[in-house]
Amino acid sequence: MKFLLYVIFLLLTSLLLRVSIIATAVPVMKTMVVDLEGHGDFKSVQKAIDSIPNENQGWIKIYIKAGIYR
Repeated sequence: MKFLLYVIFLLLTSLLLRVSIIATAVPVMKTMVVDLEGHGDFKSVQKAIDSIPNENQGWIKIYIKAGIYR
């Protein structure tokens, strides 16, 4: 029973390490800032999403500043 738990633990640890390696291996190509007060690239989250081209191949990070977006 202990051996089975040990094997499960190793498998889960291995999976978690692979996910973190994959996530850090892909660089963010662009960062967009959404700010209600106009200090970012966009004033609405939807406009930021709509600005991403359909054929986009890179990771884009959308940083949303604090606020109530409606």
